[in-house]
Amino acid sequence: MRYKIRDIDEQGLDIQEPVSSKWLAAECPDLDAKPAPGGISLRGRLEKSGDSYLLRGQLNGALVGTCARCLEPATIPLGLPMMISFVEEEPAEDEESEDVDDPAVLGFSGGVIDLGPAIGDELLLAMPIGPLCKEDCAGICPSCGGNRNLVPCDCQERQRQAQSKFSAISKLSVKN
Repeated sequence: MRYKIRDIDEQGLDIQEPVSSKWLAAECPDLDAKPAPGGISLRGRLEKSGDSYLLRGQLNGALVGTCARCLEPATIPLGLPMMISFVEEEPAEDEESEDVDDPAVLGFSGGVIDLGPAIGDELLLAMPIGPLCKEDCAGICPSCGGNRNLVPCDCQERQRQAQSKFSAISKLSVKN
């Protein structure tokens, strides 16, 4: 995912980068997800823009993570627009050099632009904190541990009845 700036001409350079499971595991080890069977890819264009280089593109595909409620696979669709400016970093000669704090501006050196960190950041930001397999996921039963999406259970109702103040009445037998 590295591009030499000498390969970017006046018309720009078309980019089409697939994101593999191996790359994702290496670059985003904290991301608890993998590409969906359809994969993930970045399509866009790198263009010269004054003293910098501009990436305009779209990160498309889907990630597969773990549902926060039932622990089944959860698919997270991606359609992320990317617009990032890359500026060449010069070796700092003094300590008063200005650091760019804009997240849409990244540095590069040695005449090579690495898109990997930008793609990794976008994927990390796109991953929800609690992904769901479906919006109305019923989750796992805290009593029996069954997936309530697959088999409905009445554990909570039985537990509530057993703890009820009136449960003792149902245990009394009537003597004549």
